[in-house]
Formats: sequence, structure tokens, C-alpha cells
Amino acid sequence: MGEEEEKTWAWLMPGGKVYRVVTNPVEGTIKVYDPMGKLAKQDEKLSREAVKIIERNFLETVATKVRGKETETVKEAGNALPDEIGMYIR
Repeated sequence: MGEEEEKTWAWLMPGGKVYRVVTNPVEGTIKVYDPMGKLAKQDEKLSREAVKIIERNFLETVATKVRGKETETVKEAGNALPDEIGMYIR
């Protein structure tokens, strides 16, 4: 396909907390994890285009894309925020 499936975003909230957002246009899912790694919100069964619109019009404005497909290191960490997210926050 050549298209990235899963993307991870660091979303800095006004209070200084960083939420992790994982989007997947192929599966039609958006998952938001709180700073403790707990799933705070999950949207499923979204169209591919709906996820791309949210990525383009919302996340690209308020969040920083940390990576495309998750590497094994992040998968092993489970819901924990990767340590390197801090360097991507403006």
C-alpha cells in the first residue's frame, strides 16, 4: 500500500499535560490516552476519510506527530508515553 497505517501524536494540553493520540485510518480508529497511559476516549468505525480529516484539520494544529507506525519499543511499553515525546513538544 505504501500508506502509513498507525500514527502517534503528542497532544499538549493547556495545563501542561501530554496526551497520546493514536490514529489509524485503515481501521477507522482514534484512541486518546491520558498522561498515565489510560485509555480516555476511543472512536471506532470511522471512515478512512474521517480519520484523515481529523488528522489534517485538528491534530496537525494542536499536536505533534511523534511517529508513523509504532516500533517494537513502543509496543512493548504498552500504553506508556514514549520518553522521546518530550523533545517533540514545542
